[in-house]
Amino acid sequence: MQLSTEIQKFWIALANYLVLGLMLFLYLLAGNGWKLTNLLSLPDLMGLTIVVALVLFPLLWFLGNIKTQMLQALPNETAFKAAVITEYPQLDLFWLKEETKDLEAIGFVQLMDYKVEPSNGFARTFAHPQHHCFAEIGQLFTDAKDQPEKYSYMYSSLTQDWDLTTINRQVHRLDATAYIGQHPKAVRKYHPEVYLDELLEQHLSLRKQMVNDLGINVVRDISWSGYRNLGQQATISRKTTMRRKKLLLAMLEATLFEMKPKSEWLGDYGKVAVTRRVTR
Repeated sequence: MQLSTEIQKFWIALANYLVLGLMLFLYLLAGNGWKLTNLLSLPDLMGLTIVVALVLFPLLWFLGNIKTQMLQALPNETAFKAAVITEYPQLDLFWLKEETKDLEAIGFVQLMDYKVEPSNGFARTFAHPQHHCFAEIGQLFTDAKDQPEKYSYMYSSLTQDWDLTTINRQVHRLDATAYIGQHPKAVRKYHPEVYLDELLEQHLSLRKQMVNDLGINVVRDISWSGYRNLGQQATISRKTTMRRKKLLLAMLEATLFEMKPKSEWLGDYGKVAVTRRVTR
């Protein structure tokens, strides 16, 4: 599978900086008669330390600059605003109507039509009063000439900071950014080409398993304000996760994901579940 342009550019630039550092080291070493002692006419340890610092500085600057750009691109908060259908001429109204009807047929009630600025998209959120979970359908507009990208998913908030998302589409390599910023207690699973009633069954089945395995409970707040707060928490968590993660590790994870996208993101679920079974 071909890697994204961003991933390719990163590894090419990293290789260039490594070659640059190696060439600088060899140049300094050659100027010292290929000896590691008395580099730059300084005491051994001091000279070697300064040379290593000079060699590594361009690479460290590059990595630090990339990490800063990645963090700056992530918002500090999510601005939820009410959306009006008439403001979206590209909106597939037939699809929106049919998805809404199907969700209401399985017990969901509509909460809000909203948009998140500055992204260009429309979302409609639902809640299920009996199962205490959310559903969202939406359309993303990337170009005036293109058809909007449609999505639907179901979401449950669980105690002890756990949550579960089941998504009704095929996973693809563009999900790599979300993957590397995923909170370790956020479980995500993709179910392509399934009807919404089946998606709900899959969601509730995995949620029940998580509740039993982890000894947690379902959060029962299904209000719009509760959903909005969860979105804000996810935004903060995503940036915190990326800030703590080593850049090389994050880019390696993104590269491997693009090469073989994962349709099931379990985070720490398996590890915590096994530990809990052993200690009970």
